[in-house]
Amino acid sequence: MFAFALLSGLLASAAAKSGPIDTFANVTVYQPEDEDNRVTYARTETLPDGNVIATWNDYNQINNIQIYRSQDNGFSWYPFGNATSDQEGRKLLQPHLLYLNQSFGEEWEMGTVVLAVNAMDRTSTNIEIYASGDLGETFEHVSTVATGGAPNQTNGAMPIWEPFLMLRDNKLICYYSDQRDGQHAQKLSHQTTRDGLDNWGSAVDDVVDRNYTARPGMPTVAKLPNNKWILAYEYATLNETGQYHYPIYYRISNDPENFGTERSRRLVDTVAQPYGGPYVTWTPIGGVNGTIIVSDSSTNSVYINQELGEGIWKEVRTTAARAYSRELKIRKYSLEMRGEG
Repeated sequence: MFAFALLSGLLASAAAKSGPIDTFANVTVYQPEDEDNRVTYARTETLPDGNVIATWNDYNQINNIQIYRSQDNGFSWYPFGNATSDQEGRKLLQPHLLYLNQSFGEEWEMGTVVLAVNAMDRTSTNIEIYASGDLGETFEHVSTVATGGAPNQTNGAMPIWEPFLMLRDNKLICYYSDQRDGQHAQKLSHQTTRDGLDNWGSAVDDVVDRNYTARPGMPTVAKLPNNKWILAYEYATLNETGQYHYPIYYRISNDPENFGTERSRRLVDTVAQPYGGPYVTWTPIGGVNGTIIVSDSSTNSVYINQELGEGIWKEVRTTAARAYSRELKIRKYSLEMRGEG
């Protein structure tokens, strides 16, 4: 089941501004017919008209990924569109949605919705870009950012995973987890394009560890109000029993294309420690610096920081269900209507 939670009121206790905020949790967006099917990597995008579109990771879908839409701030959902692979037998997984609030290149107008997926089959993993000119109802395949080996998490295999898109100025950035470097079990990389949604540049390292077995993964990025950027990721390392554990780390940089030179910091609360599959965002609510919010995949809590990534983090328990790679998304257009964006 894919459930949706409106997080606008999450920080009400810390908010500097008052006013009514509608809150709810665990509204069902999509329920698979197969009770054993587990959908993950839920992703949404809010459109300028206030509508919300959503998609997710569904291993039972072949050559297709579904798009649902809500016209009432997430209270109800209905099937709206889909993207279809032209390569037989591929599964479109680990999606990320991005609304282009400006024209991009010569071909793509403001209002284009971009969808990145990991298109997998038995022999390859492929970060592909699809684009929609009708707000997510229909998509066309545009380009392939990168190609890796067969989907296999064993160290020494060479797949790629988990794309995350961000538009900065006139450049589109695609971050992802990368196993293709024989010197590292896994690292974080990104590629960029300026000329449209194709012509991607070479891969650039974002997080690389000296320890071969370390597996930094699942990157997400948010902009901070001091014109810096935060990258959150899980940092999989072997413990004393030879098993991987997945604490959350982050880096802060003046340049979202230069995380590779910054130091890694572990995200810890005074009591709790988030674990696996993080997602980071920032909201202006919560004081002069606003609030950084990070979700993990193991609890229903989120972790907040109101010092631009310095100082302490605080656990905030929520009523939203735990989910693997659970998204946090601030309703940008709702904030603008309230005069906060």
